[in-house]
Amino acid sequence: MWILAAVCMAVLVACTPGDSETDKTAKQIADEIDSPPQISAAKYARKAIEAAHGSSEAFAVVEMHDSATDDPDEATAHLVFRVYHPGTQDEFFPQEPVTACYKVGFNFRGLVDEPRRTDCPAGARPLGPPPIPVWEVPEGFDPSLRSVLTGLPASVTQDEVLAFLARSMPAPPFDPETQTQGQSPAQDVALRGNDVGVAYRAGDRSTGGIDCLFGSRVQGATLVWRPSWEQVQPGELPCTADNALNRQGITPPH
Repeated sequence: MWILAAVCMAVLVACTPGDSETDKTAKQIADEIDSPPQISAAKYARKAIEAAHGSSEAFAVVEMHDSATDDPDEATAHLVFRVYHPGTQDEFFPQEPVTACYKVGFNFRGLVDEPRRTDCPAGARPLGPPPIPVWEVPEGFDPSLRSVLTGLPASVTQDEVLAFLARSMPAPPFDPETQTQGQSPAQDVALRGNDVGVAYRAGDRSTGGIDCLFGSRVQGATLVWRPSWEQVQPGELPCTADNALNRQGITPPH
């Protein structure tokens, strides 16, 4: 008995259900969702389900949880994959069906704990992570921002600008596909004398994709524009109110 326990501890794969096919599937899914990094276990779980083309008997995420750590190399997003291999009916080398579970860990850098076989949780069911709200600067923001900037008093304070925006900018639309309310874009306001700059920023933090809307009233003239996607990527033009005041990003790059 002690010898068996020692073998199980030394060679975990020999003591928990699984075969080369389930190992391969777990490894493929983990590698596929390694990049771009996600910021939570739920987001890694969602990417895993997408990579497997949906939760099913063949693949499911049955556990997910987040943990805090001060070590940048430690996993903070923990998942358990459940993988089913139906076996084969080969006349000479038949394989029995097998259901295997795998622990896997990620953090803000990606995969840090490779899939390793584990006992499947008793009674575990496939998890469906909650949908991610759409995070974008809706098209309806452009005319509303233009209307606010045009209607501002000649002399205005930052608090007054914020109040006008709060009253006049539309709420993010409801997404019928995910059945969630859109996430509000980040808002930035800057003043230089009586000139006003406003920036709305949204996008996918995990991929670096940025959605940006600029608006400014400079010397009484109002302008609202959207810099091109290439102009506002990380390392390029920041989507800030100061850049709106300076009317950056009006001309797309050639």
